Amino acid sequence: MSTKTKHPARALRIAFAAGLAACALSLTATAQGYPDRPIKFIVPFSAGGSTDVTARTVGEAMAKDLGQTVIVENKPGAAGTLGAAQVAKAAPDGYTVLVGGVGPIMVVPELDPSLPYKPAKDLAAIGQITNNDYGWVVRADSPLKTAADLVATAKQQPGQLSYMTTGVGGPLHVSMEYFTKRQGLSMNHIPYQGESQAMGDLMAGRLDVAVMSLTVAAPQIKAGKVRMISVLSAQRSTLLPEIPTLAEGGFPGYEIPVWLGLFVPAGTPEPVQDRLAAAMQKSLQQASVQARMRDLGAEPVGGTRDQYLAFLKSEATRWTTRATETGISR
Repeated sequence: MSTKTKHPARALRIAFAAGLAACALSLTATAQGYPDRPIKFIVPFSAGGSTDVTARTVGEAMAKDLGQTVIVENKPGAAGTLGAAQVAKAAPDGYTVLVGGVGPIMVVPELDPSLPYKPAKDLAAIGQITNNDYGWVVRADSPLKTAADLVATAKQQPGQLSYMTTGVGGPLHVSMEYFTKRQGLSMNHIPYQGESQAMGDLMAGRLDVAVMSLTVAAPQIKAGKVRMISVLSAQRSTLLPEIPTLAEGGFPGYEIPVWLGLFVPAGTPEPVQDRLAAAMQKSLQQASVQARMRDLGAEPVGGTRDQYLAFLKSEATRWTTRATETGISR
């Protein structure tokens, strides 16, 4: 009688161990030779937006350091979660990278537990690329001149002022509802699919306030067609330093930290993660990349993987609190 027949369980354990060893050897080989083919950056939003332009700028710089082409693929939909889910389920080899931010990493997973991925379980953080500046934008002839004007008018006219964001349950929507609830305001939220569409309605007077990125707003601000009454970041923007922050306007603690970072599927070998992190950090130290980021109303960040993990931990606390208090659901 053969050994296989006498000891089927032992044979199965041997086969399983052999399979694990082969898998480990394969991952080691992948890490040692990484990268040996083009890398795909998944952008979970449409082409032409700030996330897309940031991904292409950083990807191009990283490609030179990595010695391989970085291909940007747009996968918009479901507030960025379609693209995030694609990366979460991809092979953990470092060739599929998410350029993700607050929405698909922090906010939407908190509001929608039925998502097909869990960021903390299915994705590994590589590093932070930027902090992006957003603000409250009004038409040029709006009577709203400051953040205090907006609050006073909203109190005098409950439910009359309208504001836009780029989606129900996104970080901008959650932050605005958090602000209005804490200030005792009632404002009418109007979700848009994109900032460009909202800009037209804002200038035409069909919208009172837009929660909008400097990437989109800055050209129209400089043209005198709209005004930004408050920056929603913790510091003033280097692109338009004359605009005060919300805290400077009398409302501290309501900043909206809209950031972008790189993520890979969980299980990606540590040497591969380290290689990507080093290339990202090197790219963000280039003067041309920094200048391009600031032209978009974004501040390059960089830093180590450990620093990014600590940042994400603090952000999780912030967004859990805000999402819970607003009561928004998807």
